[in-house]
Amino acid sequence: MKTLKDNLYMAWTIARKDIGDALKHKGTRVNILLMLVMVVFFYWVSTARPWDKSIEVVVYDEGDFGLLEGSTELSDGYEIRLFEVSSPGQMERNIRYEQWGVVVPADLKQTLASGGEPTLTGYISWVFRGQVADLEALYSAKFSELLGQPVRVEIGDNIVIPSPEIRTTMVNLHMLFVTLFVAILLVPALMLEEKQTKTLDALLVSPASAGQVVMGKALAGLFYVVLTGGLFFALNWIYITNWGLALLAFLLCAMFSIGLALAVGSLARTSQQLALWLAPVMILLIVPSVFAGFSNLAPSLKAIFSWLPTTALVQVFQFAMSSHAPLDRLLFDLAIVLVSTALVFAVV
Repeated sequence: MKTLKDNLYMAWTIARKDIGDALKHKGTRVNILLMLVMVVFFYWVSTARPWDKSIEVVVYDEGDFGLLEGSTELSDGYEIRLFEVSSPGQMERNIRYEQWGVVVPADLKQTLASGGEPTLTGYISWVFRGQVADLEALYSAKFSELLGQPVRVEIGDNIVIPSPEIRTTMVNLHMLFVTLFVAILLVPALMLEEKQTKTLDALLVSPASAGQVVMGKALAGLFYVVLTGGLFFALNWIYITNWGLALLAFLLCAMFSIGLALAVGSLARTSQQLALWLAPVMILLIVPSVFAGFSNLAPSLKAIFSWLPTTALVQVFQFAMSSHAPLDRLLFDLAIVLVSTALVFAVV
């Protein structure tokens, strides 16, 4: 009777072979490189570019200063866009990663009229927590020009951690895209090639059991998923508020993606079949997870989309970048992902 150590050794032997086989083929190497480039591209589109001179400000006016809503272009080319809200809570809820908030004091008119230097209280998103001094200087200069006399913006400890109910970034979706695409592009292609070269048949009649073969291929897929996932976290660590939950979400996403890739790879017999099946599967899994975060989505559709494992994974990632994770919703999402992962592995 084989021990756990024997099973793990055999699975790792198969995984090591698949990892090496992937690197031997030019097409697979290109796919791996494309995935790494995709991670860097997603990071680039999620961050402010040096040439971006647009400043979006969510404004709460304690008095009746009447700070104009809309856009104002400054002398150095910067454009300030103001959005007024009716309460401090609404201001914090509306702050996204590309915006900041400011509270206009009730006595601003009097202070400006007397020639004094008013102080505006600024609020920034969690992702900018290491740039407080620089942002205070930048925003003070821009508001001074906007109001026509010196103004001081103080941020201090006013760091807004995103609420779990509001999607403030696309980073959680990027994590899903990258993990899913790495598994789907690599694992089925390797399995299909082994079927065509009869290598898979040889494995199944070797001392390795079917379970060990599946485990080995899962480990091989996990190797490349972790490679791209490590790059993702290295670039996007600043968004994370709960590292334990973020790593759990990544592990679950990796296991579901690999299980799905193994299921598709075990059913497909030709590259044409593989391409034909992957397109609708990816559309069905990815598109709803994107729209599920839209606040104006019909409640009925939102309820339906919430049962999809990809939507649940995006939600768990969002909790890892939020102020807290509502326990009931977290448990529901985890249950959806675990059941879905078990189902796709059962198909293999």
